[in-house]
Amino acid sequence: MKKQTRFFLTILCMVFLCVFAFSGYKLYSIIHEYRLDQQKYNGLSGEFVTQTDKEKNPAQTASPEEEGPREVSPISVDFDALMSQSQYVVGWLYSADTVINYPVAQAEDNFYFLERYIDGSYNGCGSLFIDCACFSDFSGKNTVIYGHHMNDGSMFASICNYGKQEYYDAHPVMYLNTPTQNYRVELFTGFITSADSSVYTFFFNSDAEYGAFLEKMKGFSDFDCDVEVGPEDRIITLSTCTYEYDNARYVVMGKLVPID
Repeated sequence: MKKQTRFFLTILCMVFLCVFAFSGYKLYSIIHEYRLDQQKYNGLSGEFVTQTDKEKNPAQTASPEEEGPREVSPISVDFDALMSQSQYVVGWLYSADTVINYPVAQAEDNFYFLERYIDGSYNGCGSLFIDCACFSDFSGKNTVIYGHHMNDGSMFASICNYGKQEYYDAHPVMYLNTPTQNYRVELFTGFITSADSSVYTFFFNSDAEYGAFLEKMKGFSDFDCDVEVGPEDRIITLSTCTYEYDNARYVVMGKLVPID
């Protein structure tokens, strides 16, 4: 009986060791894949994106109505070269001192870029992409950009940090470059919402309806700010998964201010 017990325990330990080894291998494979995917994007930014001259770039708080030179985007993107590699690219999103330094794409549906690089090849991190119902030139009132919440902190994982006031204070703006216009993105709200909430409204019947929408969204914000936004403004909404409840999303919204 003791021999049978010892034999059973030995087999059980071997099974546990095999499961542990396999789990460790799978975890390593996932982390390695994430690292390779991020390196691919880092190579892309190194090839097509350059930093602009900071001495020619006014403070982030500069207003386009103020006298003097207009603000210059902190990055310059070679869209001609980039778009020769991918027909899907519509812009580039950049947030200083964060991992967000990625191209933005658009496909005919909202599934294509969930696990694809901008050229259509497989990529576990997917790509940042705008909703297929939105205008590709960001001319709509509300353009939604989706991105994965990756466990390694890449893609849109960091936007969940806007749940803390100190993070917003350190990163109040982003920049969106497009082939035809560059923008400072003045963030004005960030909050948890459901995947089917009204935040994903793209079109509005009137300025009054749109203005009410903006006020409602700003009222949900996890952070305080003095950014004014009204019916005359266009906005972008950054959206990623969060895990407080089923189908929860964290969104950050910002108004587009044209710059050079």
